[in-house]
Amino acid sequence: MPDSEPKAFGGTDSNRLDPLTEGLYVAGISKEQLQLYGAFYNDLYQKVRDKYRPRQVTRNALTMLQGAIFALGTQKLNNPEWQEHCASSLREILHEWNGSGKFENDYKEFYPDGWRDEDSATFRELRLHYQYFSGIDHHEASGVLGSLIALLNDSTLKIEDCYKTDIFIIRVQKFLQNTSDIVEFSKRKGR
Repeated sequence: MPDSEPKAFGGTDSNRLDPLTEGLYVAGISKEQLQLYGAFYNDLYQKVRDKYRPRQVTRNALTMLQGAIFALGTQKLNNPEWQEHCASSLREILHEWNGSGKFENDYKEFYPDGWRDEDSATFRELRLHYQYFSGIDHHEASGVLGSLIALLNDSTLKIEDCYKTDIFIIRVQKFLQNTSDIVEFSKRKGR
């Protein structure tokens, strides 16, 4: 094996960094949770497509979640675009609905027992995360700033705050928490 091979990608160092494992650690979730979230979104995609847009399903939320978590885990490998790659994958999960209220409408239709008006803040926050991640992905500073101000209810934020590593990681964690909450809501039975 050549000495120039990066240890993170197959060198002889037994402490190699595995980006997916590192990303799961940074995100604060397990591989099982990641699979559960991906399965939930994929199930919802299928329900929407079966009823409204019959066609072959090409979007795979589990793959996008794995890509986001992998990108998150490449931060320590000095990947200069780890945030953009992570954001791109996370926003793409909700792109089916373009981050609009259509997500809530479809959710209410397919999980009617899972909807409570008091849960609307979670759905609103998920929409704002879509906007935040879209802004990061598309390098749209005003979109990033506006969505972060709305998420944090802090009008003193500056654009440079929006790209800080710790803030971005917290937004990823919160997005995943929103997803976790929505998955739990969907399991409700009866009103």
